Amino acid sequence: MKKIIALSIITSSLLLANGYKIPEQSINGMALSAANVANAHGADANYYNPANMVFNKDKNSYEFLMSYIHLNKIEFDNQNGEIYESRDEDYLIPLFHFSSKDYNNFRWGLSITTPAGLSKKWDDPVPELGAKEFTLKTVELNPNIAYKVNNNFGIAFGIRALRSEGIANAFRAGLYSQYLNGDSIDFGWNAAASYQNDKRDTKIALTYRSKINMTLNGDASGYYSKFLLTGNPDDISTLISFKTNGKVKIPLPAALNLAFAKTFNKTTLEFVLERTFWSDYKELDFNLNDPYVEGIFGTPIPKHWKDANSYRIGLTHQCNKKLTAMLGFTYDETPVPDDTIDFSLPDSDKQIFSGGFKYKMDDRMKLGFSVLYAKQKERSVIMKQSDGTPIQGTFKDGGALLMAFGIDYSF
Repeated sequence: MKKIIALSIITSSLLLANGYKIPEQSINGMALSAANVANAHGADANYYNPANMVFNKDKNSYEFLMSYIHLNKIEFDNQNGEIYESRDEDYLIPLFHFSSKDYNNFRWGLSITTPAGLSKKWDDPVPELGAKEFTLKTVELNPNIAYKVNNNFGIAFGIRALRSEGIANAFRAGLYSQYLNGDSIDFGWNAAASYQNDKRDTKIALTYRSKINMTLNGDASGYYSKFLLTGNPDDISTLISFKTNGKVKIPLPAALNLAFAKTFNKTTLEFVLERTFWSDYKELDFNLNDPYVEGIFGTPIPKHWKDANSYRIGLTHQCNKKLTAMLGFTYDETPVPDDTIDFSLPDSDKQIFSGGFKYKMDDRMKLGFSVLYAKQKERSVIMKQSDGTPIQGTFKDGGALLMAFGIDYSF
């Protein structure tokens, strides 16, 4: 019988936000668990709420930071007693934000961020069948223009240019080995509206980031057993090498944020509800140019993800004229349903805890540090392996530790 091997790619996850989004893109954003929308200010307002740029001081503001990410290993306890573990992984990511001074009620800004991705790697034989390595790297360039409608209301619009690179590797000794890589440049948009009262102690914001379809094009290479074409056991030792072109479309979903912030003396409390529209991710469908390779590896993989919410709360306290402290918490729903979860993205609901500070060195420069820990819930599953056989067990551990250090500069 013909055996169909369907591989997934680029559904790797940082396991911080639902799915493979990464919302923590600045010192304040990480310290507040991304509850940095209605009260966003300074350079990173361009990313979290560009409409708030109109309420910044009349200065050019910059933020340069380096983010360190440690992905904890994920353990899968198979019901048959076997235990599989993914690798620990570490990354350093530079990020940048800019917000301009006022130009007749207009402001402009620019952010360079990493809004999605990273990696999941397994070395055990069972996960290797379809998920030996999955890696996604993204860089987004996000310019925005904001307009101050009046003293209390601002609006903004921006363009999103996303550069993506993906790698996938799957392996089963003597049967198949596949290595895929691809890249693309794709575009989207974002918009924001923000209200602040005259005292600036009550703030309401609405932001929207459009879906971007990552249309990755690249190469697929490796080998497969002739048995996968003929179903004849006598052909199992006959290996056929291949190299072909292919493409796949992966959504970076749209997201809507509704935020409210209230200041009490020196303390600001912010609540954010984020809705991420993951239901656009219905299937993963490779299109490989070689018809034999397409027949073996190109079967569409159902995903059927669901829209998911993130509930965020952030607290900012002005300790004195120089020191600002921040704390944050998020409860993050997973979009991955039980019937399509696999080793490429063993996602589950998360609790995210964070904190940080900024210290004012002088009238132009601030230093900042933030830390975030994502705790992932255990999840018991029954999955289908790439060869169609079921596997039952529990995903444990996982999660991540992030730290960021940066400089704010304004003039």
